[in-house]
Order: sequence, then structure tokens, then C-alpha cells
Amino acid sequence: MQQNVILLSKLAIKEALAGNWEKVIEINTQLLEKYPENIDAKLRLGHALIQTKHLIKAKKVFNEVVEVDPLNPIALKNLQLIASRAEVVSPAKADAGALIKEPGTTAEIELQLIGRGTSVESFAPGESLGIEIKKRVAEVFRTKKDKPIKIGELTQTELLKCLNRALNEGARVTASYIKGKDKVAEILVKCSIPVFKSERQDIRPYIKKGTLDNPELDEEEELEVELS
Repeated sequence: MQQNVILLSKLAIKEALAGNWEKVIEINTQLLEKYPENIDAKLRLGHALIQTKHLIKAKKVFNEVVEVDPLNPIALKNLQLIASRAEVVSPAKADAGALIKEPGTTAEIELQLIGRGTSVESFAPGESLGIEIKKRVAEVFRTKKDKPIKIGELTQTELLKCLNRALNEGARVTASYIKGKDKVAEILVKCSIPVFKSERQDIRPYIKKGTLDNPELDEEEELEVELS
């Protein structure tokens, strides 16, 4: 029995050093199924869960360690780390369907994050964001403890024209987090009606210019900027 614990522990440590956190979770979960009181396995599991941003599960694991060993420094330190995170994103807040792009109704925008403690590490892909449209700015919010917290502003002129048009026509506008780096987040703004410009497409590619069906244009058409 002791030999199995040693072998599994060595394998878990090897995978952790390689950064294979999903494998670390798998091995330590397997070990705990056989030896549920193994504190070292719980500590490794909790750490791997933090690395994969499963903070709620990690908190549960570290609390189990503290129940047995109230002064365990590793468990206490990691519990403090989890508690210090500005946001713990619930899986229920993340919606993969919210990231589907549609011509005319969606626009992918960069958002400079503001606010102390706000960083892209605390967001989940597909997380729903609030957006308040004003004439000269659109403010973006996320919910923390049922309260809206402002995380940035959209000031692009063309985008605001589209959003204000949507507002004037009574359309529904939503936003979702896609991905990000440092303090810059990429978000997807979605409208219930088509308000964003789409790139023009030639629907008759096999007809040459200058024919009766497609006369030569005197001036070159101006290309529209694609927002979506």
C-alpha cells in the first residue's frame, strides 16, 4: 500500500513540475479515492485546482486539510490567496454561446481595464458583462456580489454611433468577455438588430466589369470597415 502511495506521489510531482495541471488533478484524485486522508495529495490537488482556476473546488480541498490540521501553513496560505482574489467566477456566469459572432450584430472590441485589482485572470471566456450606452461613451460593468462594478469604457466613435442607433431603436445590447492579456480585454458586443457594418461581398464573381450586366464603375467604391 505504501509503495502505491509513493509511486503515485512521485508521478503527481513530476506532472506538476511539467505544468500538466489536469494530469496532476487526475493522479491526486485517483490517489485520494484509495487513501482519502492523504494530506499531501490534497495539498497538491488544491494547488492544481488553483492553477486551472477552479477556485471554489480548491477552497473546499484546502478547508478539508484545515479541518484535520488547523495550522497547516500551505493550506492556510492558499486559502488566503483564494480569498484575496477580487473575483471568483462561477461557471454559471460563463456562456460559450455568447461568443458566437454574427455579421452585422456583433463587434469584437478591445477594452482597457480600469480599477484596482481588475485583471483578465479573473474573467472566464463567455462571462456576461453589463453595458451602459451614453452619447459619448459606453461603460462596461461586471457583477460582484450582486453589485455592478465598472471595468472600462468604450469611446470608439464609429462603435458609439452604432450603439446609439441600437439604443434609439430600442434594441438589446449585451457584452461578453472573450480573452485578454494584462489589463487589455477583448470583448464581444452583441446587438439584437444589425447595426454594425459588414464588409461588402461581390455576389456575382464570374461577371466581368464593363458588361451590360455589370457596367464599369466610374469611381472606386469605398470599402467599409468591418467591426464584426
